[in-house]
Amino acid sequence: MGSGEAGSGGAASAAQALESIQAGLAMLAACDIDASPAADMGEESALIIRAIGCLQLEAARRLGRFDALGGPAADGCPSLTGWLGRRCRLRPWEARQLSTLAARRPLLADTLAAFEGSEIEFGDVATIAEGIDRAADTMTDSWTPERVAQTAQPALLEFASAGTPGQLRKAATRIAVTLDGETAERRRRQIERQSFLNVGQGIDGIGLLSAEMGAEDLAIVEKAIDAFAPAPNAELPRWQNLPGHRRLRGLVTACQVALKAAGRHGYRERGGAPVRVHVIASKATVDPDVPAAQAPAGRTEFGTVLTAAQIREMIQRHHAGIHQIFIGPDGSVADRFTANGQPLNWGRTRRLFSSDQRDIYLALHDTCAAEGCDRPPAWADIDHKQPWAQGGRTDLDNGQPLCRWHNLQKQNHQDRAGPTREKPPDPPDGEPPDSDG
Repeated sequence: MGSGEAGSGGAASAAQALESIQAGLAMLAACDIDASPAADMGEESALIIRAIGCLQLEAARRLGRFDALGGPAADGCPSLTGWLGRRCRLRPWEARQLSTLAARRPLLADTLAAFEGSEIEFGDVATIAEGIDRAADTMTDSWTPERVAQTAQPALLEFASAGTPGQLRKAATRIAVTLDGETAERRRRQIERQSFLNVGQGIDGIGLLSAEMGAEDLAIVEKAIDAFAPAPNAELPRWQNLPGHRRLRGLVTACQVALKAAGRHGYRERGGAPVRVHVIASKATVDPDVPAAQAPAGRTEFGTVLTAAQIREMIQRHHAGIHQIFIGPDGSVADRFTANGQPLNWGRTRRLFSSDQRDIYLALHDTCAAEGCDRPPAWADIDHKQPWAQGGRTDLDNGQPLCRWHNLQKQNHQDRAGPTREKPPDPPDGEPPDSDG
């Protein structure tokens, strides 16, 4: 009885606190700022930003508990980051920042004390948390997260108090190397554990790459870029002769050569098809009679957005094949066969979905089919909605792309429901295995 009353009292207190915050925001919004001097506006804005930081730290405290209780998974999300993106509409970097802070907050006693003493701001706390999180994930086994946090915080707090936010971020990024860099060999191994490559697209359509790697990997990348980079040409505009632009062209060309040679070296796509770039677009996007400026944009299987002009240029430059998909008024695919005569409905004659069927799902889905999941279909398994072992058919209307997490969640649920009734047959010769339901 007593614990139940304490729980209800705590919930009521939190609700009252949130109501007070809402009331305070309403009062701020009602203030007349037109007659206020610039100095007051600056000071008030700084205080508001400080308050936002306090609220985000309080949100991180609750999110840490929410994650520990399995809240994101219970709500159908594979991670706290994914839940923040779906439920709170946070941008990817905001969701990652808050989920990292939620996970590492218990280790940040010194950092939180510095924040409460107004020595640092919320951005500094988030940067320190990200640095400690990355170091904890890449250090050797003898470096527990607690040891990493205890050792790293004094150095990072010194950077936060004496340097700029940019300098603190650089220090946080490299903190693992400074903690575990007593010898050259240990330092090299640490750099290898910290290596990464991030790929993304900015809000204005610009592709973004960022990477850190060991010297051995860098030597290979440098050579590939140099081998395929175009030579300077005085007849070209100056920007095309800039070293950075020529290195980019070299990297893209090296990737094009690698994609063409992938099949000869044993690399295949999920479903067994040759490796190739998929671009999904409407008929108007590729129709030359429709002005490119008026045609809708397309996308890749990873969600990268391409304008109609870019897609048309890619088709012409790479002699791309076009596979038309006819969709009926009810949203179903009207085709029964592919352009090369392969069926799109296999019934019970085939367990795994074919590469041609997979192409259809790439066009019909821009993410994992699970509600709220933002994983691209390129990472997905093709799952039987009605499981094969329960009589499901390998037909288009019985398939859906599910990311590995949601696919395993579904399979685990089926396993708990009872044993399967039929052993799936082996895949056809030459067809790689692909997980499905």
